[in-house]
Amino acid sequence: MISVVDNRRALLTDWLQSETSFQDGELSIASADASFRRYFRLKHKGKSYIVMDAPPDMEPSLPFVQIGEWMKESGINVPQIHQYDLDLGFMVLSDFGDFHFQDALENKDRKSLYKLATSEIVNFQSILLNSEDKLPTFCPKWQKKELDIFREWCLPELPEIEYREITSLLVNAIDQIPKAFMHRDFHCRNILLCKEEELGVIDFQGSMHGPVTYDLVSLLRDCYVDNDEDWIMQTTLQFQDSLLSSNLEYARVESDEFIRWLDFTGLQRHLKCVGIFHRLHIRDQKPDYMKEVPRVVKYINTVLNRNPQLKDLKELFNRAKILT
Repeated sequence: MISVVDNRRALLTDWLQSETSFQDGELSIASADASFRRYFRLKHKGKSYIVMDAPPDMEPSLPFVQIGEWMKESGINVPQIHQYDLDLGFMVLSDFGDFHFQDALENKDRKSLYKLATSEIVNFQSILLNSEDKLPTFCPKWQKKELDIFREWCLPELPEIEYREITSLLVNAIDQIPKAFMHRDFHCRNILLCKEEELGVIDFQGSMHGPVTYDLVSLLRDCYVDNDEDWIMQTTLQFQDSLLSSNLEYARVESDEFIRWLDFTGLQRHLKCVGIFHRLHIRDQKPDYMKEVPRVVKYINTVLNRNPQLKDLKELFNRAKILT
């Protein structure tokens, strides 16, 4: 019996052969991610391309095209889209290679790499203006939708109304943080080192108009990389200075307040991530992500222990069923 995935690959091969200028290329698996997307590497006439397969009923591709074109035109180094079919969910992109930020951290100077990456976030917020008109807003409704993933998979017996009440302080506080362009998944596996001083940005299709510290905490408290907390605090304040140097006046707050923005946005993100990793393990038979859970739990506890106003959420988190 041919699986749905195999059917998709056969359909992709037919599309490349009959509807594009990439006939008779050599196709191989490049990677998959935590969504329903997967990626192939296409060798064609001596050049390498990435082919994205995003089932349209599960992963609509229009946001990738629209946001990618906007970022590209604004000078952000994102893949060039050579050909696509939104109805089929297929796309041929330029190939940034395989040297991810996560790999580079093991071989190169971490300080300079993180300087490059944090500068890229400043670029997002300085260049990609009017994001509130182009992107969905990271509003309380969206926050609650993401936080519900944690409740569903780690607190399944907790009534929704009680969970919403306890998380409301966090949700409301985050909604008060100034908003700008937000990649929403800016971490070591979605950044590639293309050249010595040039980053390539991928997986931006979920971008939103959201809190200005969200991408920073995604990078510094990365689900896949360990970083020293004192260094994170230092880098956060340097990032705040960089925003101010770029005339982004929303960063003109006390340092303690800016760190609180980082903590709260990170807490919301990391609760969601723990829920997603459990869902991938339990529902989708993808257990590999569970090895990252202890790191993410550590991040959560750091924030809960540092912010006594979140004591009710801390008590709730301690009741959660976290698999190890």
